[in-house]
Amino acid sequence: MAAVPDYCTGWFEGSWASCCAAHDLAYADPAIGRLSADWALAQCVAATSGGPVMAAIMFGGVALFGWFFRWLGQRRRRTKT
Repeated sequence: MAAVPDYCTGWFEGSWASCCAAHDLAYADPAIGRLSADWALAQCVAATSGGPVMAAIMFGGVALFGWFFRWLGQRRRRTKT
């Protein structure tokens, strides 16, 4: 069985999985601010079938806990070089 990507880490993959994938890419880019990436995620989720309530919940989650995943990703990239 092939591995399924987990773009919405810590959250279920809904119709907004592509929003989470874009958010992961934004977090990987140090030129993009975390709040900008989080807000873009919320806007994307609201534009999908997630709606404004799911967008607000996800924004709150990434605003509170996203720093850890961004830090972890940056740490992993530093140790690979």
